[in-house]
Amino acid sequence: MSRAKVPFQIIPTAWSLVLLAAVGFLVWTNWIRIQHVERATATAQESPRLDETSSTGFKDGTRELIVPEHNYKSYNWIAQTQQMIAQGQWRVRHIDYENAPFGREVGDASPYRWWLGILGWFDHHLSGRPVGAATERMALYADPVLHLLLLVGTVFFVRWKFGGFAAGLVAVGLVGSFPFGGGFLPGAPSDDGVAQALGLWSVLLLLTGIASVPDGREQPKEDSTPDSRFGPSGWFFIAGVVAGLGSWISVSAETPVLFGITLGALTFNCVAVFSGKSGTRLPWRTWALGISGTIFVTYLLEYFPGNLGEWNLRSVHPVFGLGWLGMGEILTQLENSVHGKKPFWKLRPILLATFGILAISALPIAVWLSSTPGFLAADLSSHRLTNLPDGAIATSLGAWLIRDGFTGKVWSTLVVLLPILPATWILVHRETRILQRMMVSIALGTVVVVLSLAVSRLSWWNNLDVVSLALLISITVATADAGRKIYYRWAWAVYMAVVVGLGVFQLVPPTATGTLNTFTQQEVEGLIDRDLSHWLSKHTGTTGAVVLATPKETAALHYYANMKGLGTLDLENREGLGAVVRIVSATTPEEAFQMVERRGVKYFVVPSWDSNLDELAVLGLGQIEGSFIYRLHHWALPNWLRPVAYQMPKINGFENQSVLVFEVVENQSDPTSLSRIAEYFVEMGQLDQAAAVAEALKRFPADLGAQAARLNVELASNVTPEFGQSINLLVSRLARKADRSMLWDRRVSLAIVLARGKQIELSQKQIRQCLSELDESKLRGLTTGSLYRLLVLTKAFGLEIADPRLRELATSLIPVELREQISVP
Repeated sequence: MSRAKVPFQIIPTAWSLVLLAAVGFLVWTNWIRIQHVERATATAQESPRLDETSSTGFKDGTRELIVPEHNYKSYNWIAQTQQMIAQGQWRVRHIDYENAPFGREVGDASPYRWWLGILGWFDHHLSGRPVGAATERMALYADPVLHLLLLVGTVFFVRWKFGGFAAGLVAVGLVGSFPFGGGFLPGAPSDDGVAQALGLWSVLLLLTGIASVPDGREQPKEDSTPDSRFGPSGWFFIAGVVAGLGSWISVSAETPVLFGITLGALTFNCVAVFSGKSGTRLPWRTWALGISGTIFVTYLLEYFPGNLGEWNLRSVHPVFGLGWLGMGEILTQLENSVHGKKPFWKLRPILLATFGILAISALPIAVWLSSTPGFLAADLSSHRLTNLPDGAIATSLGAWLIRDGFTGKVWSTLVVLLPILPATWILVHRETRILQRMMVSIALGTVVVVLSLAVSRLSWWNNLDVVSLALLISITVATADAGRKIYYRWAWAVYMAVVVGLGVFQLVPPTATGTLNTFTQQEVEGLIDRDLSHWLSKHTGTTGAVVLATPKETAALHYYANMKGLGTLDLENREGLGAVVRIVSATTPEEAFQMVERRGVKYFVVPSWDSNLDELAVLGLGQIEGSFIYRLHHWALPNWLRPVAYQMPKINGFENQSVLVFEVVENQSDPTSLSRIAEYFVEMGQLDQAAAVAEALKRFPADLGAQAARLNVELASNVTPEFGQSINLLVSRLARKADRSMLWDRRVSLAIVLARGKQIELSQKQIRQCLSELDESKLRGLTTGSLYRLLVLTKAFGLEIADPRLRELATSLIPVELREQISVP
C-alpha cells in the first residue's frame, strides 16, 4: 500500500469526522451570535411586559428583539407570522401596516411562516410565553436550525449517492464558504436560505438521476452502490418537484437555476453534435411535469379560492409551470433528434416542438403584459453581499472592486469561481465519458447563469456558493476513475482548505478581541428605533397610528410599536413609496396636507442619519430646495404640524445625531404654533433657536400662551432681569382673567412658569384647573419635560390625579430615571 493512498482509504471515517467538525463549528458560531443578539436586546431596555391578548405577546403590541443589521425582511417575517397566528389563519395575503391606510398584497410564500410559527408554538408550550412573544424568541433559532438540517441531510445524501469524499467537500462548503456560510443568522429570519437550499437540491437530484442511468454503472461511487430500484425518471421527477417547491418559495431564486440546468442540457447536446458522440436520452419531459405540477399545486395552496385572479409574477404562478412544461418538451425533442437518431422533420415532433415554443413564450408575454419586471425585479437587499456586520454593499461586483479593491472579503467571495476551469476542461475533453459530461454540463450551466446574476447583484454570490457544490460533486464523479485519482483528490482537498481558510476568517464572530460587547452602527440604530417606537407608542396611545418616515425607519416603527406607515423597501409597496415621494416633494404645505389627510398620517419622523426622504424628494421634484421636506429641515413649519421633543438614549458614536418628530394636529394659530416650537427648542437644549423663536413671539403681546413660552425661554437662558419684568406683566394679566380660553398644554406651561417665578398660589390654581380638565389624550400630548414638571408640582401642592388609570399612565410616560426622582401619589 503506497503512503499516498493512505489518507483516502480512511475516507469512510474521515467524511463523518468532517461532518462532526462542521456541525461543531456551526453550533459554536451560532451560539456566540445568539448571545450577542440577546445582549443587544437587553441593552437600554425596561422590563418588557407580557400580554396574552396581544398579537405580539407584549403589552401595546410592541416587540423587543434587536434584529441584526436592521433587516427589514426579518421584521416582516416575524410580524406576519404573529399576524397569521393571531388571526387564526394559515396564509397571509394582505397586510395593512404598509401603504396605509389601504395596505398591500403579500406575495411571499407561506412555508417559512409555518416553520417560524411551529417553532413559536413549541416554545409557547415549553416556556409558557405568549405565543407571539415565543415566535419572536424563536427568530433566534429558526435559521440556524434550518442550516443544521441542510448540512446533515445533504451530507448524508451525497455520502449515499456519491461517496464519502464528495460528502466531505459538501460538508465543508455548506459551512465554511463565504458568503453563504453566514446566511442563516440568529435573529434575522428569512426564507433566502431555504430558496438557496432548494436550488442546490434541484441540481443535486438531477445529478443523481444521471448517475442512475443504466450504463452509468461504470461511474464509480466510492463506498456506495447504484440503486437500480429507482431509475432516472424517478429522480428527474423528484428533482422537478423540488424545483417546483423552490419556485414556490422564491421564483426569483429558482428560475435562474432552472435556466442554468436548461443551458447545461443544451450545451451537452451541442458538444455531442460537434464531437460526433451520442449519449443516453434523459427524461426531461418527466422533469418538466414534476415542476409544472408542483407549481400548480402550490399556487392553489397559496391563493385558492379568494386570490386566484392575482397576477403577481414575483411569486409562484401557473404561467411558470407552463413555461417549464414547454422547455421540457423542447429538450425532449432535441435529445430525440441528437441522440435518438429520430428525424425531426415529422409531424409529431414538429407539433410538440411548436407547443414547447408557444408554452415558453407565455412567460415573457405575461411579464410584458404585467408592465413589471416580475421575477427579474431586484430590491435593495440584492445589493448586499451578506447580512453579517459590515457586509459589503454595492450596485455590482465591478462597483465593489473599484471601491474596495481586492480585499480578503473579495478573495473569499471570488474563490468559488476556481472549479469553472477544470469543469470546462472535463466538458470538452474527448476522453470524458458521456454520463460524466452530462453531469458536468448540467452543473456548469447552472453556475454560469447564477454567476451572470452575481456580477450585478451581490446577494447572488450566496446562491453561487451552493450551486458550485453541485459542480464540485460532478467533477469528483468525473475524475473518480481517472488514472491519477489520488492527485485530483489532493487538489480538491487543498482547494476546499483555501475556501474554508478564507471563509472562516470572515465567518468567525469576534470572541477574543473584546469587540463582542460592542455594537455595530446598525444595531445602535436598532436600539434607538426601539426606544423611539416604544416612546411614540406611549404618546400616541392608539395602536396603528400612521407614520411618515424613511423606508427603513417605517419598517422599524411598525416592528417595534405596531405602527402603520407608507413607503417601505418592499417591491410590492410601490404605491406606498410613491405616496411618500409625492408628500415630501410637495411644493406647498397645502398640497402636502391634502395627501397627508388622505393617508391619515399622524407623525413625521426624520432621523438625522438617514437621508432617504431627501433623496425621495429629489426623485419627485428634481431638487431638494423648495420641497416640503426642505421646509421641515429649515423649520418653516405649517400650522398643522407640531414638533414633539424626543430625547435619544445616550449611545457612544451617536451623540451628535437626532430624530425630528412632528405631530399632525388641528390647524394652530400662529402664536400657539410658535409657542410650542419655542418650548420644543428649550426642551431639546437648543437655546439659540429658542431665543430666535421667542423674539418672533413678541409680535403677539396679547397672547398669554405666547408670553408663557417666552418666559420659559428666558428661564432656560438665565435672563433674570427680563424674567422679573415679564412675570409681573403676566400676573397683572391673570388678574384680568386673561387665561379663560387657554389651551390645556399652554395652561400647563403657564403653571410651570408661575411656579418658577415664585407665584405659588397662582401656579396652584392653574394646576388644579389642569387636573380637572385632564384626560388621556391631553396627558399623552404633553412633552416629557412638561409632564415631569406637572407631576412635580402636583406632588408639591399636595394634589393628585384623581383617576388611578391616568396616574399610572402619567408615570409610564416619563423615563425611569425621572420616575425615581418623584413618587406620584
